[in-house]
Amino acid sequence: MNDDKRIVPWVDASEFSDVANNVSSCETYKLRLAWETIKIWLCRMPVSKIPRSIVCTYELLNAYFENSSQSMALALMRSVSLLPSESQDRERPNFALPILSLARVAGLPSWLADLRNGIAHGIIPSTDTLESAFWWSLKLSEFWAFNVNYNEERMVELDGFLKCQSLTLIKYIESLLQGDKTSQLNMKEVFSSRSTYACFPLIINTICSYGCNLFTGESPLCNIVQNQAIKLKPLFSTMLYHKLVGELVLQFILGLRNDRSLDDDIRLEWCVAWIEAIRCRVSGKSILCDYVDGLSFDWRKALDHILNHMCDKYRDLLMELLIIRDPPIPQDKLKL
Repeated sequence: MNDDKRIVPWVDASEFSDVANNVSSCETYKLRLAWETIKIWLCRMPVSKIPRSIVCTYELLNAYFENSSQSMALALMRSVSLLPSESQDRERPNFALPILSLARVAGLPSWLADLRNGIAHGIIPSTDTLESAFWWSLKLSEFWAFNVNYNEERMVELDGFLKCQSLTLIKYIESLLQGDKTSQLNMKEVFSSRSTYACFPLIINTICSYGCNLFTGESPLCNIVQNQAIKLKPLFSTMLYHKLVGELVLQFILGLRNDRSLDDDIRLEWCVAWIEAIRCRVSGKSILCDYVDGLSFDWRKALDHILNHMCDKYRDLLMELLIIRDPPIPQDKLKL
């Protein structure tokens, strides 16, 4: 999958699609919803980093709700000036074409370009003309439609990619737990992708489910976790290389729900094992101490989650978290 990255002001593709649909609806209350959402977007990022189509849409809606002819005229002039020239400014910033030529290339009608020139020379059109130009400008939905389609295509592509990754991960983890030799080549590709964080619940659920299947009531859960940890060393080594172990430990803790199930008990044993490994990483008394550093682990989120789901069986885990947060001073270093 193409692993390109874009920083955008909208939370997700759904929020962008909602704004695009509200803009194209031409209904007043939906336009207000779009206007309020875009206003939030403009607070999240510098205006220079946001596509001109979004900024121009906001200025048009702002003028519409102000009910001001001068504001609408200025917004229309800026829209007609900025939108057709975006590609020119990006590709040939030192070369300028007439607005009418740019408007034709962008698919704008000539009367809209003439309207812009008239406003630039101080001629404020009639209210009816401004209103017609406003509604016509909102119909220029190529930017919104293109990005909605792009987001939908990316979601389909990402869904297929995650399914493929999920199958690879499950087979890999199960083969390790069964003691089979397996290649780590595919794992390096999985953990180098930005979609890695979506796979953490799958990794944890697979490990805990396998641990539940091993539980017979004869062997304590801590022994099951210890045996699993030994077999999963190649997985943890790969995750350590990509600096993902801290997030893995946090996701183990965030998965605790106090539902009195065997799965929750297995998960708790894993959490205790990881936290003990962080505390004992210097002494090396834990099997997992080679894979943790204590710096990449977000203990604040972990502590907050435990406090929100506090129960008697989480008491030891809470104490371990408090110790790594504020470790006691060794006796030999205490001043007498």
